[in-house]
Amino acid sequence: MNITMTGPSSAAEATDEALAEELRRSSQIWRARFSSVDLVNLPRIAMLTQGNAVAAAARRAGLDTTRPFGVQGMAPGEFVRIVRPLFETWDAEAVTLCERTAEKVHRGLLVSFESAMRCRNAPKVPLKEPTGVLTKDPHLIFSVGARKAVITFDPRWLTTSTANTTLHEAARRPLVFSGLGTVASVSEEGHIRISALVFGRPETLMQAQFDHMKRSVLPDPPGLALEDFRNELSKSELSQLYGDQLQGRGTVIRKSIVLLFDEDEVLPGQIDRDVLTQVSRVVPEYRRDLGMAVASLFFDGDGVAPADFAAHFLAREPSLWKSLTVPGLTTLIRSCNLAAATVSGLSEEQAADLHAAMRESVTSYHGYVEVDRNLPLHERLLPQHDEYHVVGSELRLVYSAAKRALDEANGEDLEAPLDEWRQIGLFRSVEWEEDLERSAVEQKEAAMFIEAWLNAQPE
Repeated sequence: MNITMTGPSSAAEATDEALAEELRRSSQIWRARFSSVDLVNLPRIAMLTQGNAVAAAARRAGLDTTRPFGVQGMAPGEFVRIVRPLFETWDAEAVTLCERTAEKVHRGLLVSFESAMRCRNAPKVPLKEPTGVLTKDPHLIFSVGARKAVITFDPRWLTTSTANTTLHEAARRPLVFSGLGTVASVSEEGHIRISALVFGRPETLMQAQFDHMKRSVLPDPPGLALEDFRNELSKSELSQLYGDQLQGRGTVIRKSIVLLFDEDEVLPGQIDRDVLTQVSRVVPEYRRDLGMAVASLFFDGDGVAPADFAAHFLAREPSLWKSLTVPGLTTLIRSCNLAAATVSGLSEEQAADLHAAMRESVTSYHGYVEVDRNLPLHERLLPQHDEYHVVGSELRLVYSAAKRALDEANGEDLEAPLDEWRQIGLFRSVEWEEDLERSAVEQKEAAMFIEAWLNAQPE
């Protein structure tokens, strides 16, 4: 009989692997909507992959990235203006520091934090390099369950004099700060010391509304509500108060949503695969009767501000299901090219599950909105016809007669799209399906065109 002995080292390795896996599951994309960006440690943030974008913003603002902000005149203020929306669309992956993860973090781990904090040893002008002695150096401190978290920072990388003023205010009363940093040490008592890369004050509802008013040029659409300006990237009480609207609502069948993606971050066909993969995860086979289409989204109005596009795309009375907010969509329109995937035939519960699955698995995904074809922007911008029909375990690729005739005339291999999806293996069968209604409309339009052409010919 063979007996396998498990020694202390094997047990320790298993524990370490379990801990690493737990931290991996706790990691998520860090994005933040700041009212003020108070500190950006340019030399250290450059070590992150996403630091290239921050360095580019600094160069665009005319900063010397090797010199602290305080000696560079007005350039730091311009840098803050440029970099604020950048942090809203970042894709840095970090462990969220909370009571559940605090006991598992270790030195060198990238963590995100948000909490009401006090400042100790508020910086004095002129701002000096830290001494390395905590009792002398400025730092932020807050509780994480039974533990203490200490955020140390180099005050030379405070962005403006206002940031310094804010820290002095935090010395008198707790203020909420949000940010990103690296775990420098964990004491025997479990207290966590974090070296800050970036931090600032999360944007509030009132600040978001005021910012929208400055940017918009059109009257607000009907149904625009206070909730549409919540800071969905914040973990503060405000964000919890105005959570996703789907929570706690009843099930309504056969609704459509549009999922929005950063088109610059995806390859051709990737959105189709990502959406159908997650649909197959969250919607049971016996409930599947769904349509899906993907298209680029062009907000290209004549002189219309992105803030107005966002408001008119999201507002309706009664309110639409949505995870996006006016500030969030405004930033996306201004910062990247967007693609849209419409999914029809979902219940509210399924829409919520699909949103959660997409947010967890797809970094290019930014949120969803219920589709209402009575809204002019939805009718004009979103795909008009389904490209896919999911029925049970079968995927059907939708075509129209005119599209099929064009493909055949161009010598397209009609089996190739079917074979590609069969190889992916998400569905038991993949077939073509004709959109009879669309074919009939195209046939009628073609007949009218031919008739008009004939009538225009000389006798």
